[in-house]
Amino acid sequence: MRLKVISCKVLTRELGYLSADCPNVLDISWLRQGYHDNPELLHSILQECIDKIDSGDDPFSCSRTVGAFDAIVLGYGLCSNGICGVQSKRYPIVVPRAHDCITLFLGSKERYRELFEQTGGGAFWYTPGWIENSLVPSQDTHAKKLSEYIETYGEDNAEYLMQLEETWMKGYKDVAYVQMPNISYPDYRGYARDCSDYLGWDYHEYKGDDALLRDLIGGNWDNERFLVIPPNHTCEQSYDEAIVKIKE
Repeated sequence: MRLKVISCKVLTRELGYLSADCPNVLDISWLRQGYHDNPELLHSILQECIDKIDSGDDPFSCSRTVGAFDAIVLGYGLCSNGICGVQSKRYPIVVPRAHDCITLFLGSKERYRELFEQTGGGAFWYTPGWIENSLVPSQDTHAKKLSEYIETYGEDNAEYLMQLEETWMKGYKDVAYVQMPNISYPDYRGYARDCSDYLGWDYHEYKGDDALLRDLIGGNWDNERFLVIPPNHTCEQSYDEAIVKIKE
């Protein structure tokens, strides 16, 4: 198959590695991390990308031929409902049954649920892609933002603004690092441990599983793990173990 993949950049290393061994022809477009913080913006950008693929006017595609692909694959989970409502007029869209990208690193929604319950939802997940493409909680991130605020608002206001901005971090108590098997990339476990020391959070390390990502691009789309959305249809949150469903 020829697949058009649209993915968040936090999956760059994993999908890049797996694509080399994939039996399908992949055309991958990367979107910068962070759009899930604004679900409406994520939806808008995804739909714009899909519309251009439908019309054969995708500037990032290897092919500008209408009908060049067998399916569009999204390297996203539900991501705060950011994928809900997107549709293609021409191609089926394949999405993994996942609340967010951490499921893709752990290999299944069942494993994600198990660890979510084990940590009480208090774990902030660290992976190489997250560390490289986002401002994860760390001493470096704090220093960078504080410097920017001092320059913009002055030193008296900067510390107060930082306290307000970092209020959300009080809901977390663990640094959870995912070590993917069989993939050679920079080892950020030391960095993650340093982050846990700085934050005063406990450090935990979990073995990743590439099965879900491998089958996502490999075309092994069983209904238990993937939702295939037909052309001119869209998806919505299912509010059950399936996570996402076709919108009626």
